[in-house]
Amino acid sequence: MRPQQPSHAMSTLVDKIVQAIREDVYRGVLAPGEPLKQVELANRYGVSPIPLREALQRLHVEGLVEYFAYRGAIVARLKRGEAADIADIRNALEALAFRIAMPLLDEVQIARLAELTEDMESPRAADASLMMERLNEYYSVLLSKAERPLLLDMIQTNLKRAIRYYAEVMRTSNGRLANAPSRRTYIEALKARDMVQLEQCMQVLHAAYVSYIEAHFED
Repeated sequence: MRPQQPSHAMSTLVDKIVQAIREDVYRGVLAPGEPLKQVELANRYGVSPIPLREALQRLHVEGLVEYFAYRGAIVARLKRGEAADIADIRNALEALAFRIAMPLLDEVQIARLAELTEDMESPRAADASLMMERLNEYYSVLLSKAERPLLLDMIQTNLKRAIRYYAEVMRTSNGRLANAPSRRTYIEALKARDMVQLEQCMQVLHAAYVSYIEAHFED
């Protein structure tokens, strides 16, 4: 007997709850380590316990929620070691994506990547949700000719964890790291088909965020 699938209406409701809680975590309304009491959350978001529990499970997968025996759910705490792990995984997966995609890129794709880059370099990018949307689209465009759906899924899954740290950095650094290189260097490297330059820029960019987190947050 097949397990019963959630209805479309239930799935849509869960999506909305996930987005609302995610936004509150990104903005610091729900602080790291704060208990997530289901009755209080249900009242806050005007929902019933069943979709709320499903939303918390999804956020647990994203790394925004932690569960503890006898304590229940809390907003995931920031961990310096985890931030470094996320950066290392990004360097590996995203470099692989660039290496695979670079020979296949055409002018239309590069133009769209450049548009997305300008958005990610604008003041609007301090909005972590917008940044996540742009990054997801960026790698979708990058890999659109490569037919590597699993690689894209792995990159986007890791980005969900990365963006939580990005949100905290943006919130506490007035929206920009002084020593973080521009993503425009990626476009220059793509146009030149220079993988060495691109990978170096990417590693420096990710390292800037890890350095900030290690200096400003405690496990």
